[in-house]
Amino acid sequence: MSNLVSTKTKNNSSLFRCTTLSFMGAKITKIGVTNDKISGRGGLALLLRYVEKTQLYDLISGVFIPKIAVQSKGLQLQQFLKQIFACFFDGTDMSMAGFDAKKNDQGYSLVLENKVSQMASSHQMKRFFAKLSIIPNNLHRKILHELFIWRLKMDKPKIIILGIDTMVMDNDTSKKKEGCEPTYKKKKGFQPLHICWGSYLIDVLFRKGSAHSNHGTDYIDCVTDIVKLIRTKYSQDVPIIFCSDSGFCDQKAFENFEDKLKIHYITTGKIYDDVKDYVEALPVADLSEFGKNKAIWKFAEFGNKLKSWKRFRRCIFTKLHLDQKGQYLLEIGKPDSIIYTNIGMCKEADDKLLAVGGQKYFEPEFIIAQSHARGADELIHRSIKELATKEQLPFKSFGMNRAYYYLLVITHFMFETYKRDVTVDILPVTAYPNTFRRKMIDFAVKITSRSRYIILNVTKTIHATIKIDQLWEKCQSPPVIQLA
Repeated sequence: MSNLVSTKTKNNSSLFRCTTLSFMGAKITKIGVTNDKISGRGGLALLLRYVEKTQLYDLISGVFIPKIAVQSKGLQLQQFLKQIFACFFDGTDMSMAGFDAKKNDQGYSLVLENKVSQMASSHQMKRFFAKLSIIPNNLHRKILHELFIWRLKMDKPKIIILGIDTMVMDNDTSKKKEGCEPTYKKKKGFQPLHICWGSYLIDVLFRKGSAHSNHGTDYIDCVTDIVKLIRTKYSQDVPIIFCSDSGFCDQKAFENFEDKLKIHYITTGKIYDDVKDYVEALPVADLSEFGKNKAIWKFAEFGNKLKSWKRFRRCIFTKLHLDQKGQYLLEIGKPDSIIYTNIGMCKEADDKLLAVGGQKYFEPEFIIAQSHARGADELIHRSIKELATKEQLPFKSFGMNRAYYYLLVITHFMFETYKRDVTVDILPVTAYPNTFRRKMIDFAVKITSRSRYIILNVTKTIHATIKIDQLWEKCQSPPVIQLA
């Protein structure tokens, strides 16, 4: 609070002025301008140094340069990529026009270790994506495949569990975009096919909105490519398990996995009347129980053969008995599900699983738990949408939007690796992009030069809380992408 002091003027009118008490801070009385190089996105310098040192630019250049014309004059491929990655990591302005504002920000350019003349305008960015529009899906996917093998060789998993799903990108408000078509969510947009390993998107097929889960041979082709990649560049013997929802319940895919690829699958399916009649006729005493936290499911295991199928497959019927709050559910409110799997019914794949001590994977309780854990795939969709800040893609051309989305996915992959390689002691690896940005990117820095050094100066608070000097050291020598 302030004291109001009354004073008399010549015409005897009273004026009141504020006096500052001793416990109050100094008040701002004037606005000034500084020539200091200051930026509010200091964390980008560390991220971009990390990306550079992993040799991601070399990987992308090796794929892109043979396909696109590279001019000796003007900005080079690495400059475009660096500024696009910075835009995605930052997330402040994802529009193409935002590059014009960044071009005139000297502090921002120094954080990117660029001269102002090296900053791309919106028109340059549009021309760059027009060049990338001719690059097909398989070349973009090749980059993701190399990144996948890089992390596989680092983590060395004994069993690889992969998830597959589609993600609808709502572009319903957009006018005249190639491939922007009605989706199953009754919104116009795009529907890329995703294969994930944990929190990593390891394969993406960018598709039009009307392409459903099991569209054409996309599902079988993508799974086949990933399995061949693992077998040739990681291990011939590692067990592979694919988890998917009912949109991928397809006999042709199952036969391909069982007879050709020799891998396991866990897939939910539709509950048809004959299955429902069979389960309802089972005595209650024959149902087993599976519990997780406070939730309890009743389940029954049997062999099932749909009318069009040529063979019986292992089938597990589940019914939720108690919810996660420990509450009983009325019969009408109990959600039922049915799970199809070949675990225990495909000898070659079973032998690989047993060889690495995977006996528990054969138990129905584990199969149910793994099927329920498939919901974690939705968290990846949330994460990549949060990184993009919006679902709407910026261009009318399908090819340009495809290139934009693949670079977004590559950025998301590096975002996940950065959390594990650099900031793991500061921030949980489960942190979403917005939390990460607030803590690891959005802090002020002042760039100065002295004695042939360019120095990124931060406040003492930032230096102490995120240990930026240690993070900077880690960014100088991250695990390098070894081309497989």
